[in-house]
Amino acid sequence: MSGQQGSGFTSPFWRPIQTWNLARQYSLASLLVLLASVLVLGWWVGKKIEEGVIHRASASAALYVENFIVKQLQGLPDKQWLTPAETTGLARLFSSTPFGQEVVSMKVWAPHGRIVYGDQVGATFEVEADQARAWKGEVASEISGLNSAENRHLKAQYQRLLEIYAPIRREGSDQVIAVAEFYQTVTPLQQEIQRAQAQSWAVVSSVLLLAYVLLSGLVQRGSNTIVRQQTALNHQLAEQRALLAQNAELHDRVQRAATRITELNERVMKRVSSGLHDGPAQDVSYALLRLDSLALHAEHLETSRRAQAGQDLAALEHSLTRAMQAMRDLATNVRLPDLQALSLEEALERAVRDHRQRTGSEVLTHWLALPRDVPLPVRITVFRIVREALSNAYKHAGGRGQQVRAWIQDTWLHLEIWDQGEGFDLTQVDPEGIHLGLMGMRERAESLGGHFAVESGQAGSCVRVRLALAEEEA
Repeated sequence: MSGQQGSGFTSPFWRPIQTWNLARQYSLASLLVLLASVLVLGWWVGKKIEEGVIHRASASAALYVENFIVKQLQGLPDKQWLTPAETTGLARLFSSTPFGQEVVSMKVWAPHGRIVYGDQVGATFEVEADQARAWKGEVASEISGLNSAENRHLKAQYQRLLEIYAPIRREGSDQVIAVAEFYQTVTPLQQEIQRAQAQSWAVVSSVLLLAYVLLSGLVQRGSNTIVRQQTALNHQLAEQRALLAQNAELHDRVQRAATRITELNERVMKRVSSGLHDGPAQDVSYALLRLDSLALHAEHLETSRRAQAGQDLAALEHSLTRAMQAMRDLATNVRLPDLQALSLEEALERAVRDHRQRTGSEVLTHWLALPRDVPLPVRITVFRIVREALSNAYKHAGGRGQQVRAWIQDTWLHLEIWDQGEGFDLTQVDPEGIHLGLMGMRERAESLGGHFAVESGQAGSCVRVRLALAEEEA
């Protein structure tokens, strides 16, 4: 049982209905309510009609009986029994009148449940509720099943009879001196009740059916409007989903392109580095060698010319040496070490170690439990940003208080590079190129969907970078 309840068990009868629209579900529900309402309301109206017809017939019959027998019963308060003449007069009255022909049986009750006329004269029975109401001056009536003790002789001949208790009053007063109980057949009364009930059922059914048709029409119109609006809304949602899918696809393409651009830039940098090393650097080296040869030949020149040539050769050698050193530095900076085989922590350590070896400055580091499986573009970006930020810190802050921190939070790599220099104004153009370096770091971070920020003040400067660790699928 618990398994069925937990799985939302539904009767096979209701499963097709659950697929209907609201209008059809409402039509079915309102039809069931209509049928129940017709049954309940028809039964209630029928009962009220039956009670009304019985009350009307009983009141007419009671008035008729009272007018005919009141004179024969005026002596009852002074005596306990009717005289033979009064009994004969009552019998003649019911045998000679048309109304009397409709009366099956009649009794006249004296106080305390004593029968003074009719069957079982002299017998005393308990005063029942309908007779008690008649003693209070009310006409009481019902269709009786003849189950009481005084009606056993009628039960053998009839199944049901209209039982009426009529109060008999003293002439000129409201004093009830006797109660007349008489029974009539119910066949004519039942026919009248059935006709009235049939008419009431027809009226009730027609009114409720008309209401059902009107409400169903209104609900159907509303349902059609809802269906049209829902269709339009679903169409708009489908268009929105398509646009979102296109935007997501475009975003993925941009991210993949940025990733490929980072790798492509590194290939270009390696090619430029190789080109500098194998091209201009080789030519400058060859020129330096030739200068040495020219210096030997200059010794054989005249003294005046030898001095001038020596000065020119020295200046040229110094210029070529500086150019050679600049090209080597440029090739070193452009070309990265092989980061493919290094983890994120090893790439950070390599960037810091290269800076220490190049500048001789101290750098504090702090990172713990960094992941090893980090996309190569992220490692390349981290290496270049750390190297550029440390170079700026050494160049503009003298390398004071340099430190690098890295940690993981919510699938994001957080990176901070600090120094304790005098800081700089971010709004001013730096002729020495610091803004160019910041722009390069920012573009590298944002090309991978990351965030880049710089803070600088009298207490020093800080570069903050946040990069996503999830690698975009190619």
